Amino acid sequence: MKALHVISSIDQRHGGPIRAVLDLSAASLAYGVRSEVLSVGEASGSDSPLDPCLVHALPLGTPNRYAYTPELSRWLRKNIERFDCAVLHGMWLFPTLAAARACWESGVPYAIFPHGMLEPWSVKEQGRWKYLKKLAYWNLFERKIFERARCSLFTTARELAEAKKVFHFGWPARVVPPYGVVDVGPPRSASSGAIRELDRHKFVLFLGRVDPCKNIPLLIRAWARAGAGRDWKLVIAGPSAGNHRRQVEALAEKLCIRDQCVFLDFVSGAKKEWLLRTAHWFAFPSQHENFGIAMFEALAHGCPVIVSDQVYSSDCLDPHGRVLPLDEEQWAEFFRMRLCDEEYRRQVIASDLKTIDGYKMDRVAQNWANLLDAVFKKGSHHESVYQPA
Repeated sequence: MKALHVISSIDQRHGGPIRAVLDLSAASLAYGVRSEVLSVGEASGSDSPLDPCLVHALPLGTPNRYAYTPELSRWLRKNIERFDCAVLHGMWLFPTLAAARACWESGVPYAIFPHGMLEPWSVKEQGRWKYLKKLAYWNLFERKIFERARCSLFTTARELAEAKKVFHFGWPARVVPPYGVVDVGPPRSASSGAIRELDRHKFVLFLGRVDPCKNIPLLIRAWARAGAGRDWKLVIAGPSAGNHRRQVEALAEKLCIRDQCVFLDFVSGAKKEWLLRTAHWFAFPSQHENFGIAMFEALAHGCPVIVSDQVYSSDCLDPHGRVLPLDEEQWAEFFRMRLCDEEYRRQVIASDLKTIDGYKMDRVAQNWANLLDAVFKKGSHHESVYQPA
């Protein structure tokens, strides 16, 4: 089967969806799915496992938030009929609409994968003006895209349930994890990727976009409130959305813990691997997260996770008291009581090793290939939920 993935950005600094598309496309080749990826703008990030000749990053021309370029429609008209199916990733932007129109005209079936963009937080809780714009866009375009899709895809059962609260939802849906845990193997060397300012320190790691939805201010305030020892560091690693990093750094300065915080930009390769292997805990306090690829990367490296209960994939974890509400005092209490408890940490790691068995990349890739076969070749329309066990 030949599948085309259409996504608005191929820049890996923009978060999990493109990482999932690249990794899953590479892994599913072994199960008979040959995927190509179509996007706009420049690529960023050198650790893509997918053959570069299968990735088409079209010039954007004038930068714009809608990701509009006429080059996209021209490419689709010329190439769409080479594919047996298409998967449209994301909502509210031109690439999804252009790809849907090309599929309608050519008769190529497609699935729509909103990646958390069709939920109450994404649609209704970012201000009235944004909600009204999305409501209008839904009625003009997105409703038709969903209604004409062969099926819609969601990353967790909770994401699907929440999406049904936003707009009427009567079309076939599947729950499929977009990312599988890769066997990371032994470390390259003890010092490969090491970061000098973290030498001889224990640290808690946040890795991801420094964006308001990631709720890093809660992490900073809880850290200050807990009064972690001077031998501990809090590491915030990832690209900033606008000036949010400066705001977070200013908060750390105000709370007199700036010297305990280490801020890093986008990391990949050996440096990212070193951080995940060396961190004592991975902190994920998001206000909203439909899946959370970074959490699974941490688990794959044996790094235990403290996670917000608003990260939907936390439902698959054995809680062990580390799936926490968005409450500053409860996060501070965790840091006070658990940071130095090595027995507790070992129990959590052992539990996580059992959890990630169901999310191994081979298993997820095979499930993905089976799903595409069922939806696009056999025409199955029943709703289903992925069972990792």
